[in-house]
Amino acid sequence: VWRREGRPIFHISMRYATPDTQIKVYKFRTMVRNSGDPQYQLVEKYMREGFMDIPLDSPVYTPIGRILERTQLVETLQFFNVLLGQMSIVGNRPLPELNMRYLRQKPGWQQRLNSPAGMTGISQVVGKYDLTPDERLHLESLYSRVYNEGHIVLCDLYILYRTAILILTGKGLPVKDAERFLMKCLKV
Repeated sequence: VWRREGRPIFHISMRYATPDTQIKVYKFRTMVRNSGDPQYQLVEKYMREGFMDIPLDSPVYTPIGRILERTQLVETLQFFNVLLGQMSIVGNRPLPELNMRYLRQKPGWQQRLNSPAGMTGISQVVGKYDLTPDERLHLESLYSRVYNEGHIVLCDLYILYRTAILILTGKGLPVKDAERFLMKCLKV
């Protein structure tokens, strides 16, 4: 990143790991330096009911940033958050304040946060661009139920496996298959 895009190399974002706990999440910078400028209109274009999903073809991404995002290497710095006990490897992604403001307007939004925040999760293996905000909230809430009531080890191992498949092939898990799998993990 430094060689191709210059400084800063890292992006630090305050994210909610629980409804009232924020953590600093570290990532490699994947966007242009002035990505917050009004010319990009990120919130207006890409915020959907509490989830901001910026497509990789957006001009806000740098060329190396697209590669880091597509391969999920952008998330590797979050191993520090895992080592500090702030996050898990698998769980629902921690969200920034702006996303939380939108999300708090949805009924049952708290269920999504009833499990540890993670580097990868069920929405990532489906493909966040392939989910509606309601589908995403449903799957992430269902994951939290599995965490509290189901077979979480089986679930997390499968999510890790599907993360590797997604990174290697670009193929996400269909939404209905993800939901069926989570329901099975509740019954095991």
